[in-house]
Amino acid sequence: MNHKNSVGRPKTFEKDEILRLAMYHFWEHGYSSTNLDELLHAMGIKKSSFYRTFKSKEEVFSLSLSLYRKEYFEWMYQLEKEKGTKNSLLEMIKLSISEVEDTGKVKGCLLMNSGKECYLKYDSLSKQIAIEFEEMLDFTTTFIQKAQERKEILNTLEARSIAIEYLTLYNGIIMMLQAGLKIKDADILFARVETLLE
Repeated sequence: MNHKNSVGRPKTFEKDEILRLAMYHFWEHGYSSTNLDELLHAMGIKKSSFYRTFKSKEEVFSLSLSLYRKEYFEWMYQLEKEKGTKNSLLEMIKLSISEVEDTGKVKGCLLMNSGKECYLKYDSLSKQIAIEFEEMLDFTTTFIQKAQERKEILNTLEARSIAIEYLTLYNGIIMMLQAGLKIKDADILFARVETLLE
């Protein structure tokens, strides 16, 4: 959409759009490495517009984390409709492995990346990330419970325990791929996820 012709759009819609641009920039470059000028360029707005809508770079990052979680949930629900509950969990990891094969790199999970970056450095952001992670863990637990009820997953361990191990394997695979793990070795770890979700 041409921004010049969008004067009548609600401010909240514009805010969502520029927040999404900020989210992708933080996802690619991180919080600490992003200065305000780079953020303004990524969002496509001037400093005056920025400060009319936001208090600081930290607030934009905080809102970006919440937006990421919300869009992740929406995407997983869509994936579930297309592939089923269990297969949507497997697909998430397959897509990360495919990303390395297709592009030579993997962004990983914005929440996990940010947790590592902000831990013991940014107190309020670290607290938010802990809350966002708990939301993601609860979401994954619910997904696994549904799959168990539908007999898609026969593993009788408590759903939350499976969810913790799943997220550990998922993010561990991504971190190892980022460190140079070969695809064939990632496939070995993926087989462990398949066993977990049997």
